[in-house]
Amino acid sequence: MSPLKPLKIARCDNVAAMPNEGDPGACEFCGHGRVIRRTEEVAFYQWTGKGYVFCRAAIPMNICNRCGAKNWEPEAEKLIQKAVRREHDKLP
Repeated sequence: MSPLKPLKIARCDNVAAMPNEGDPGACEFCGHGRVIRRTEEVAFYQWTGKGYVFCRAAIPMNICNRCGAKNWEPEAEKLIQKAVRREHDKLP
């Protein structure tokens, strides 16, 4: 398995103020780049009622080809929750 790089995520909920709001392929963060969708593996620790669990999940990411901003959609949140639940269930 290849080593994981730290995850950099830019989230922007104020889409109405973005310069290219009419272009679905434009980056919401910088307004100049094109967004591509790619699946990436993320690794993280999550606190649970049984302590910390280490999780890995392959999630679809939207990545700007100009500024590198990354974000994900609600479907990715479900995959992350599933990974946490899977690791949590392994604990005694």
